[in-house]
Amino acid sequence: MNTLLLFLRTAVAACMGLFVWVLARDLFANGENLMAVTLPVWMSGLAGGVVSALFSPRQGIALAFTTGVILAVLFLAFRHLYLGLPLGANTLLTLWPMWFPVAYYLGAYGYLRLLQRVYRG
Repeated sequence: MNTLLLFLRTAVAACMGLFVWVLARDLFANGENLMAVTLPVWMSGLAGGVVSALFSPRQGIALAFTTGVILAVLFLAFRHLYLGLPLGANTLLTLWPMWFPVAYYLGAYGYLRLLQRVYRG
């Protein structure tokens, strides 16, 4: 039962992150520069990390990081294995999905720190 719950929590956090990523990507669709590519990733990671920590404060950080890794691997596999896109000259623009684990982790960690500060006094 716990495994099913963890799977469902991961799926919900990933779907929330993908939803925010799509909205932010459409909002900042002004070109192929580093800010336009990484800002949606950070916004979606922070939102998905908060959702991960909402489900379980004890497992929130690990769940958020795992969700970020899963999304990064899926994005990279889809882009480079399925679509066959080359790496290109600018690796920061090419490997932008690698920021998902960091953004999810910081989203969960920041939310838990905020909860500690609010409930401490």
